[in-house]
Amino acid sequence: MDNANERTRLVENGMIAMSTKLAYALGHVFNDLAAAMWFSYTLIYLQRVALLEPVVAGALLLLGQIIDAIATPVFGFLVDHYCKKKIWHVFGSAMVTLSFPVIFGGFANSSATTAMFLYVTSITIFQTGWAAVQISHLSMIPSLTNSLLARADLTAIRYSAQVSAAVIVFIVTWIVLPTSGESMVQLDQQDDYKFRNIVLVLTTLGLTATVCFHIFLKANLLERATSPKANIEEPIGSSDNSSNRRISWTGITILLRVAMLYVASRLFITLSTVYLPLYIEETEIGGKQALATVPLVSYVSSFVAALLLKYINRSCGTKVCYFLGATVGLTAAIVTEFVAGNTTVVYVVAVLIGAGSSITMVTALSVTAELIGSRTERSALVYSIVTFLDKIITGLVVIFIEKWRCSDKELCFNYNRDTLAIVCASSMILGLITLISVSRCLT
Repeated sequence: MDNANERTRLVENGMIAMSTKLAYALGHVFNDLAAAMWFSYTLIYLQRVALLEPVVAGALLLLGQIIDAIATPVFGFLVDHYCKKKIWHVFGSAMVTLSFPVIFGGFANSSATTAMFLYVTSITIFQTGWAAVQISHLSMIPSLTNSLLARADLTAIRYSAQVSAAVIVFIVTWIVLPTSGESMVQLDQQDDYKFRNIVLVLTTLGLTATVCFHIFLKANLLERATSPKANIEEPIGSSDNSSNRRISWTGITILLRVAMLYVASRLFITLSTVYLPLYIEETEIGGKQALATVPLVSYVSSFVAALLLKYINRSCGTKVCYFLGATVGLTAAIVTEFVAGNTTVVYVVAVLIGAGSSITMVTALSVTAELIGSRTERSALVYSIVTFLDKIITGLVVIFIEKWRCSDKELCFNYNRDTLAIVCASSMILGLITLISVSRCLT
């Protein structure tokens, strides 16, 4: 088959074959499985099973975020300038495969020095590989199509795959963790082998998805010729090419505003994912199985919202979609803080968090793809810039919360509830403020 003809069909009228969309979605499943496990269970695992102090557990999470933040712009440059995107994807996947199972390897019986060395080393390798896969995969979106609507569709199906991967994580966790009617969540050191088994299952599934991605997504679909004079501001309306491949000051300010829109969305989804299990533990509702079922409900809600978002976006536009998602997120914060905690409330909060995170996350990524426009040779760099702040800020917020964690349950018995409500509300307020400032450059 002629490659040029195949490329013509790919971008014609913004249409992409469903087989290509599905193949593309598989490329980030391993990352999504690992991320769901990392953000949902790392903090509680390190504190309850590995027996680390909260500030140490928070510091390890911060370390992962810092490594990811540093690696992201590095791979943004490398992916744009050296080798093909799929090669970097293979490189990152190999690093994740080798390091991810080690993080939940269970080192509580090892010496403190040995355990800390293994945690730091495995987290460093894992986050480096994770960044390589994320940036190489995101940068494929502008290469697959020139159409903004088609890019939004790819972003939505990518997010749907992410949600599906998270659902798999919680189903596996639900099966492995005990469900024998315990009234309280009581993870302890004896649960270390269960987490290890969960991670081994997820690694096997992730590797399978990665292999299928490389088999079914043809490399020639990612080889697009781009205009050397195209400017990163092109979709925003600028036609001034006199900068000769340099991003103007206006472009930089727009990029930073779009980055903050992304940061707000990521803060909401990441921090709610981290502190939802701790909130469940605090409410003493549902036993250990609630650690799986409540996040599972949240991600099912997220999946449904991602499927509906395609139609909402075409009817209402990007700004209305983000505003809708932020409103749902703020509602989740209000319900968490002011409605008495019981089983129904916990699951309602999970549904609201899932829907709000899905809508704001997909919309923020769509805005980023819109910002790139036809300048696809810089797509990896742009994605690395907008994700850099997310990694740093999220890590700093977590270590701040854990540093000042109240250990006296009699004085602050709702600490995790208040934390979850505050992080949800603050991130969505940040998103709404940023939306106002960036609205002029949205179509």
